[in-house]
Amino acid sequence: MARFVRTRRRFLELAGSGAVVGIAGCLGGGGGQQETETESETEATTEAADDDHDEERPEGVSAEEFERGPVPEPYRTALSQANERRDPDDLFTKEAVKFQEADDAVEAGLTEAGRNCGNCAEYIPDKNGDGFGACAKVEGYIGSEDWCSLWESIEEAEAEAEEGEDGGETASVV
Repeated sequence: MARFVRTRRRFLELAGSGAVVGIAGCLGGGGGQQETETESETEATTEAADDDHDEERPEGVSAEEFERGPVPEPYRTALSQANERRDPDDLFTKEAVKFQEADDAVEAGLTEAGRNCGNCAEYIPDKNGDGFGACAKVEGYIGSEDWCSLWESIEEAEAEAEEGEDGGETASVV
């Protein structure tokens, strides 16, 4: 939630700055000096947005690596919370699975409150102290407060695994 609030606050700051710059441009002033100040303000705002985004990623990780990987070695073929092995050659993109913060997904009506990567069967919790984990099915870095359309409870995954071990007999008994 804190990351969502910070992101929304930053968006509002940028939108407000853009409105001020737009109004200043419409009002004119007739001098080239004002145009230069507007360009400088825009550049400073863009740099601040980049700096703010860097705070949300582990140090030294580019935006591309954060979204698509590769993830650090401890995650590359790690086991998820439901003991599914991650295959780095068979992963979904974040876009393909509607990846987003869990609070945003709840607000959009895509899931129920309380469902997030932190309690998903496919999630691989933080192993190196950077605050992010990974997923057995999705590429890139994954936070425990994120969500995607592949979300599955750990209990459901464990029950399915047990059925598979029993050869499906448990399901036919019911």
